[in-house]
Amino acid sequence: MNNSHRPEFQRRFLLPRYWPAWLLLAFSAVVAYLPVRARGQFGDVLAAWLVRGRSKRKRLAQRNIALCFPGLSAREREDLLWRHARVLTQVFLGYGQLALRSPRHLHRQFDVEGMDIIERQVAAGKGIILLTPHSLALEYAGQFLSIDHRVVTIVRVHHKSDFLDWLVTRFRDRYAQGGVFSHTTSMLALVKEVRAGKWLYYLPDDDRAMDNNVFAPFYGISKASVPTLGRLARACGAAVIPTMTAWCPERQRFLIRFLAPLEGLTGKDPQQDATRVNRAIEEILDLDRAQYMWSAKLFRVRPEGEPDLYSDI
Repeated sequence: MNNSHRPEFQRRFLLPRYWPAWLLLAFSAVVAYLPVRARGQFGDVLAAWLVRGRSKRKRLAQRNIALCFPGLSAREREDLLWRHARVLTQVFLGYGQLALRSPRHLHRQFDVEGMDIIERQVAAGKGIILLTPHSLALEYAGQFLSIDHRVVTIVRVHHKSDFLDWLVTRFRDRYAQGGVFSHTTSMLALVKEVRAGKWLYYLPDDDRAMDNNVFAPFYGISKASVPTLGRLARACGAAVIPTMTAWCPERQRFLIRFLAPLEGLTGKDPQQDATRVNRAIEEILDLDRAQYMWSAKLFRVRPEGEPDLYSDI
């Protein structure tokens, strides 16, 4: 595996240095070997506690749901919050599997739909970019895909949390046949990897201040968006495949669904491309809105002159 662009923190192999991190890892190790149904029941207890509580994460989720879905009734918003909490807690409790359980164990938990869409694009000589929003199950799907395919993935280096960077990188690197890159990696390096036949597991919806950001609508709200996907796909000669990842509490199984290749990316008009990508993310999320990371600050970066949407939380 090509390690030349891997984050510096991983080359130093920074282990967590404080006891809460070790305690969390020990807890995850125990829970990883619980029967999946027992883990689901435990998760539902935690979900009920989260929904009844007044945590900051709950308030962020409520604010984002209200901003994005103003047409929902109060009861519909509560139902979405409850379903989101169920997915969140059950996914969280299962994270130990990504570090400790076998690839066969992970394989048994997944259903995959639409693989023929990718096969047709590969047969036509196209590279593959998987457009994957920040759904709660994204780490599971990324690791699952990397077992059988050469997948390139990107890690955002947070700097404030060596532990988080270390943990996420270990999840994504466990079976990686493609490579793990820092978000500061040049586009040229990614182009080479995709042109070599590796799939790029691409997360397009991270809200952060960058020089090349544009503001594009996301459920009707202006959102800071990175408009590089069109240029990247064009340079790679790649098809952009919208990809849904989900955990289904009722079935206690994961689902990956590949959708029809994204059309309308120009690679020349950043505003148009960002708008098209955000619309594609909406189309993925509308398949099951409970799966998204609603408790993140989705609209943290605001256009000049617009107020902070989370200042009172």
